[in-house]
Amino acid sequence: MLSKLRGRQEVLILLVVDIVDLAGSIHRGLPHIIGKGKPMIVIANKVDLLPPDARCGYLRRFKETVEREIAAAGYLDAFNILHTSLVSAKTGYGIEDLITEVHMKWTNVRSSLRDDIFLVGCTNAGKSTLFNSLLQSDLCKVRAVDLVERATTSVWPGTTLSLLKFPVMRPSAYKLELRKRRLVSHRAWVQKEAYARKKTLQRTGNADMAVLVEPVMNTFKEHEEELQPVAVASLINATGEEEGEGRRGRPWSLSDPVFAKGVWCYDTPGTINEEQILDVLSLRELVNVVPSRLLRPRTLILSPGKSLLIGGLARLDLLEMKRERPVWVTVFTNEALPLNVMETERTEEFMEKMRGKAVMGAPIGDSSRLASLPPMEGRIIEVAQSEELRRERKEKDESLVGLADIVFSSIGWAMVSTHALQVSFSASLPGGRGLSVRDPPILPYAALLRGARIPGTDFYKVNPPEFPVNLKRMEAAKNRRKFNVTRRDKNRDEE
Repeated sequence: MLSKLRGRQEVLILLVVDIVDLAGSIHRGLPHIIGKGKPMIVIANKVDLLPPDARCGYLRRFKETVEREIAAAGYLDAFNILHTSLVSAKTGYGIEDLITEVHMKWTNVRSSLRDDIFLVGCTNAGKSTLFNSLLQSDLCKVRAVDLVERATTSVWPGTTLSLLKFPVMRPSAYKLELRKRRLVSHRAWVQKEAYARKKTLQRTGNADMAVLVEPVMNTFKEHEEELQPVAVASLINATGEEEGEGRRGRPWSLSDPVFAKGVWCYDTPGTINEEQILDVLSLRELVNVVPSRLLRPRTLILSPGKSLLIGGLARLDLLEMKRERPVWVTVFTNEALPLNVMETERTEEFMEKMRGKAVMGAPIGDSSRLASLPPMEGRIIEVAQSEELRRERKEKDESLVGLADIVFSSIGWAMVSTHALQVSFSASLPGGRGLSVRDPPILPYAALLRGARIPGTDFYKVNPPEFPVNLKRMEAAKNRRKFNVTRRDKNRDEE
């Protein structure tokens, strides 16, 4: 189906990627599938799953990470990238800003959208959830909101089997002004809600309060009859049917000219990415692997000759290092996948005994189930830093700032922090698919959020999430207070 887009150059591509699994949701073959040169807005979905970092500016770092991954995939040369958005189709965060960008970037001089819009992305990127969210927003024509079939959402990849679509609202100057006034009037309420959630997080430590949330509303729902009055022909109804249902008394349908002649937004089936391992997992295993709640950074210490197991799917062996120093590893995965650290020589015995049991999260099943999985394969990964960078980090007491992420596609990633000049790892996954290194890390300061070390183990306690303190803003406020006090004292002396 996506191959048909090769013949349509003037369409807007909304590329949906999973910010938790960028390597597995950016298909490097997409330019050959849909054709090059098309205008595109990159949408990094599931930002609600990423926790706040220990220092401010983490949303900017999220966006920079997405842009680097898009550039590394060759999309800057293959497509006309108009914008990059951070959104959560589940909680609504960033959806209103995304719609504004679509209106700004895809409107012609006649206040009409140039052509159709297509949601494109790999399986499990969240396209269907985003489609349903846009369906209830100002992007959809108000009379079609209740006529369009919702997309099926599921953790199981490939649930979108056909093209779903809804008619897009024509962004006239009058409608955009109404939308702008609604957004401005609700901005203060949204800010107060965010502040209340922040205070609740500080008071209770409830991780749900750290999730990015914003409302998605429809400006024109309450003004439907005012904006699109019923045609005169429908009022002259000789059959006695209920007036105002649609043209000539019949209900509205998507085949009516008011819809059919306009611009449409399509939800397309997800493309299969060979870097993902979702296709080899069962539904029960997918529930334990694919995150559905805020990721909590779990930090531990590794030393040469030790291995980290993430459930029964991912393995990380620390082979050797140049100038032995502590190596901290901060893991971001679904909490249903347990972490185990042990001597490398004991790992095979442990895997033979425990792999397949429910306590390991995934895989789950008997010997026949394990035999159906691709064998564990890996690659050597080296994380290095220069002597100058190591010395600078030591002077700034930044030993726990991450150097790189070792990415296990579809599962998560492990951030490495160390003073060592070079550390060699062996990383393994079923079939060896989806292993990569991300430098710099997406959450470089997350290890600073660790709790106290658990006695007798290699692990640290997991603290509740918290929002970082803006030190520059606090210092500026402190200086303003000092200035006001000094000025008040001076005025008092002059009097």
